[in-house]
This record gives sequence, structure tokens and C-alpha cells, in this order.
Amino acid sequence: MTMNDHASLAPANSTTPDFSVVIVCLNNKQYLEPCLRSLYDAGLKHRFDVVVTDNGSTDGAQAMVREKFPDVQLIQNDHNVGLSRACNQGIRATCGRYVLLLNDDTLVNAASLDALVDFLDAHPHAGAAGGRLLNPDGTVQSCYNNFSTLTEEFLIATQLGEWLRPGYPAVMEDHKLRQVGWITSACLLVRRAAFDQIGLLDEEFFIYGDEADLQYRLKQAGLPVYYVPTATTIHYGGRSMNRWRRRKMVYRGKMLFYKKNYGALQTGILRLMLGVLSVLKLNAWGIAFLVPRWRDRAWKEINSNLEVVRLCWKLA
Repeated sequence: MTMNDHASLAPANSTTPDFSVVIVCLNNKQYLEPCLRSLYDAGLKHRFDVVVTDNGSTDGAQAMVREKFPDVQLIQNDHNVGLSRACNQGIRATCGRYVLLLNDDTLVNAASLDALVDFLDAHPHAGAAGGRLLNPDGTVQSCYNNFSTLTEEFLIATQLGEWLRPGYPAVMEDHKLRQVGWITSACLLVRRAAFDQIGLLDEEFFIYGDEADLQYRLKQAGLPVYYVPTATTIHYGGRSMNRWRRRKMVYRGKMLFYKKNYGALQTGILRLMLGVLSVLKLNAWGIAFLVPRWRDRAWKEINSNLEVVRLCWKLA
């Protein structure tokens, strides 16, 4: 791993930045460049620095950052070390009063980021704050979630939750400032003192589950997370992996979260439930495989659910 010498947007004799932006990138140059441009062109009133941790990109993302954004601190990993570890590398390399965890496929604006900083300044008891995520066409993505329950996981895995409300279990649209369970880390501002108190992201989570675990620890430490609806971020989303590969990683994150925070009994029930449901799906897609026009989709579903069954069996 190497690091360039440009540590901050601020001059060397200036005070500590108000917040530090931590972005993890893996072969996403086409989104990373406009993301960084939106930060620099936003006209923020608060001072910030930026670090990009690259997890071994081969699409020229590293060269692009060096050439077009020389003030960005670049951390280069020679392979994909996982989202949590890469985020932690970025957090350790910065010194802002707050840390903005930001996805590389987002576009930000000054009003929203300034509003999040102002909110944490005005609410010293809060551990973190985030806002609404918008699709590029302006429609709303998930706003926030409560912490997982077994009933909720059953409704997700069976897709029955979608009958209750769109986007289940996340709240899709809310215009009221409120304390919540957890917010996606696509754009999440965290108090650095909170990291000092509870520790950084748990690196056992390769991807998925780490953000919920972090905010669960904030809650346990009496540092609540707030949803600030006036803060909005455009998020393209779903660019890092396809749905079939994502399923295994999401389920792994869920089971690790339960194992760490909910104990052996609930973890065992979750593993059994997800395993049984995956076996049932295997049977259904096995039948679908016999239909020529469904064959390609069925093959992907069969392999994906097999991976989940193996995961449920072996995850200690």
C-alpha cells in the first residue's frame, strides 16, 4: 500500500477540517470522478479533506484521482481488502471533527452536507446523521431502517414484506427529523469522537452488515443516529456486483450481525430459516430450469441459493 503526499484540501497551517470524506473505490472510475467533482464544486461553507481508498482497481481510477484531484489523499491497496477495512484505512488517515462515509457512486450538494455538519454541531449527544438518498431521476431510495428482527428477515426472504410497503423493511419516504436505528453508509456523517469511543468498522464484515453493526454499537453507547430529511444525496447504487453474488454477501452480513449482537439462539434460528427457505427456492428454480426460456435465470438462481445453503451450514 502506498499513499501520496497530499493530505488535505486545507493549507498546512490551517485548523482541523470540519469533516473528512472517506470514499472506497473498486473499478468505478466513471462514477468516482463525478462524485469527487460534486464535492469540489459544491461550494461548501465547512472545510473538508478527502481520502480515496482504492481496492485494487484496474480501470484507471487511481491515475484519474492523481491527475484530476491532486489534493485528494489516495490510499492504494493491491487487492480488494473489503469495504470495512478500506473505510478504516481512510478514517485513520484523516483528522476532521466528523467523518463522512460516502459511496463512490453518489453526487452531493453543499446545502445537504453543510446541514449534516450543522446538525451534529448543534446536537453533541448524536453519534451520526444521514439524510435521504435519491435515484438519478429524483425518486426516493430507502431512508432508514430499524434493527433487524427474525420476523422481518422472514418477510424479506419470502418477499412478503413488499406486500406491506414498498422497499420493506426500509422507510422509503419521511419528511420528519427523527432518531432512527440505522441509515445506509452511502452518505453518513459520523462524529470522530464516537469512533474514538466505540471503535471503527468491524473488519469481519467484508461488505454489507458493517453499517448496521456500527450504528448498533452507537446506540448501545448512548450515541443515537438521526435522520435529517432536508439532506439529500443522489445515489446510483447497485454497481459493485450483480444480484446473485450480492445475495450471498448480504446474507453473510446478516448472520455475522446476529452472531455478534443477538446471541447464539437467534443466530441459529436465522441460519435455519434462511437455509430452509433457500432449499425451497432451489426446488422451485429446479423446476423452472426445465422451461427453456427460464433456463438462464434459473441456473443463476440455483447457484446463488446453493451458496446461501452452504453459508448457512458452515458459518460459525
